[in-house]
Amino acid sequence: MNGRPNTPLLLRRNGRPQACDPCRKRKLACDHSQPVCSRCKKRKQDAECVYLVLGSRISTPRSPLPTPASSTPLAFPRRGSLQNPQHSSALTPDVPVSGHNRPGYLGPTSYCNIYEDTENSLSLLRGSTSVATQSDSFAHHAHIEGTQTNMSVRVCDMALTVLRSVPDPTQGSALRFKPGCDGWIRFIADRVSRSLYEAFGDYFSPGNRSTAKLEELARTICTNTSRPFSDEETDPEKWFDQFSGKNIRWESIGVLCVFWEFVPGSNTEFWKGKRSAEFDRGFRISREVMHLCLELSKEFSSGNSMMLCLSQRCTVTDSMSVGDADLVVWRVHAETIALLTFLGFHAVEERDRHETSLATEIKKRFFYHMFTMDMVVVSFTGRPPLISSRYSSTPLPLDISSEELFSDRDTFMEAVSRLDEKGWNTDGELYPSTIIRARGIIAIIREEIFKIALDHRQNSSPNAFSIETLLQLRSRELAAVAEFPPRLHFDPRDIENYDIPSNDLAARSIIQLEHLQNMFFIERLLLRFGHQDKGDLLKVSYDLSLIPEANSIAVMAYAVPAGGILCLELLKPTLHLRPHSDSGITRSNIIQKLSLLVAFLDWISPSAPNGDLCSDAKSVIQRVLDQTLNAASSIYEPPAVFQWDSSTQLDFSFDLLDTFDWNRPDFPSSQQSNQ
Repeated sequence: MNGRPNTPLLLRRNGRPQACDPCRKRKLACDHSQPVCSRCKKRKQDAECVYLVLGSRISTPRSPLPTPASSTPLAFPRRGSLQNPQHSSALTPDVPVSGHNRPGYLGPTSYCNIYEDTENSLSLLRGSTSVATQSDSFAHHAHIEGTQTNMSVRVCDMALTVLRSVPDPTQGSALRFKPGCDGWIRFIADRVSRSLYEAFGDYFSPGNRSTAKLEELARTICTNTSRPFSDEETDPEKWFDQFSGKNIRWESIGVLCVFWEFVPGSNTEFWKGKRSAEFDRGFRISREVMHLCLELSKEFSSGNSMMLCLSQRCTVTDSMSVGDADLVVWRVHAETIALLTFLGFHAVEERDRHETSLATEIKKRFFYHMFTMDMVVVSFTGRPPLISSRYSSTPLPLDISSEELFSDRDTFMEAVSRLDEKGWNTDGELYPSTIIRARGIIAIIREEIFKIALDHRQNSSPNAFSIETLLQLRSRELAAVAEFPPRLHFDPRDIENYDIPSNDLAARSIIQLEHLQNMFFIERLLLRFGHQDKGDLLKVSYDLSLIPEANSIAVMAYAVPAGGILCLELLKPTLHLRPHSDSGITRSNIIQKLSLLVAFLDWISPSAPNGDLCSDAKSVIQRVLDQTLNAASSIYEPPAVFQWDSSTQLDFSFDLLDTFDWNRPDFPSSQQSNQ
């Protein structure tokens, strides 16, 4: 409605001021001035500057609130919004409100589309006579002030299991950390950990964990978790206060489990493929507690960014426990993607980087972390992606440090102003956001590769995709990586340069591996579609087959598929007919690389994630090496072309290595004629 000088300020259900209709539709910042905001004044559209009261609340309620049907507005959910009915302190201060039953993000084709248009029309007709009321859903979910949430026996058992596992203040304050694209979460965990022990440290002191006290704390945390969580909060202090200190939630404790050591003195040998019994025990506790926290969060909350973070970490720990191809991993990964889109993090729209905020950047980081993770899972399993950039509008996160992200507005915007035109930082630093951006760019191209590799039309229509399309993808991939800042470029000689921080080297390594994997996929598809191979696939496979960091997950994801191509070169040699343009790629060096890969696979414990798969791959590569090295052939004759019949074809007995059937000896006849 057009405001009068004494018209009370309208508030959205999340407590923030309601923008006028023109600003709301254009997604522009509104200063909420009445009767006409300054932006509409500038545009000379005073008549169009209306404040819709429907679905909003008055900041200064009149008593009693009018409730006749004739003046009660429709209360349909907004498109693109999360209907989390937060209360205003002017209405019911400090009343915990359940976050359940909100419909989440609703896009332009949702059921509320027609109703919102109807609302807008009704509001314009009613003018200033309509007065907002509390929605029925808000009244339904408001608890009595001062009460705590009741817990069922099942919830109580889960909560006590979690709280009994929380480390004491001394041990829990020391967080372990593995560098990666989610490294910015460490910044959050540090603060939440300190606030937890400051507020409730006495509950976790040795000898002070009585069941009664822990039940009391559990009820408090359940009540906190039932309170609304705003992912639109732009003030860092208020954002943190929602889930830390006295307001600690189950989501927060679950995220801390990622960084806690549950067994004193445990080590990180797990990441290297070797696990001690002590670490196994600590890891099992961590995994169990994280899943319990996720289940407790679902009991009392309908979703938020911290729950998304916890769900994603549960996917990773499950992967580390049972292997990436297991149904357990696929299920929790799918649930995480579902929560991501439910929250609307895939639909962030930003026309100007200078309008960004803490809330926007958090959403962008989570989206591209999950988008990249989905592409990695598809690479490993060959299953269809669970999220598509075609239906997503979220731009890449800006390349600013975690400290600047959670700083005051002036510092935050000053960091934004220092970025180059593409959004990279000009400080020469490698931040977690730098890694997320780089991997996100590679993942976007990989998704386009999968559109070709996984499309069933390949078999039914040979001309469904052209070689030109793949060549364009190859050019885009090379150009995208070439445009990365120098600090992201990988040089094998850097491994011996001890002046380079290990975290930076690890980041460059993973980005290089994902780039090479994109090239591997493209070259393999080009070969399948009949494009003449000039040794590009062999070159990529050679570079990809030996990785700087050897662990079961990295070896299976990157090195082993490339090793399959090297095996094919030994079985159907071409180098004796056409030496490779790279003088380092020789039959001898290929054998040495495969021998080293076998050693890595043999070193990985069968109990490690994907350990049985590593064993299967090792046996196949060993057979190829035995066939190659034991064959009787004169040193004056070309290497023999071995007959590898269909009953003993190159098959590692795992979907990863048969993904898209790329590692079977199925070279086109045109290439076989050249051998």
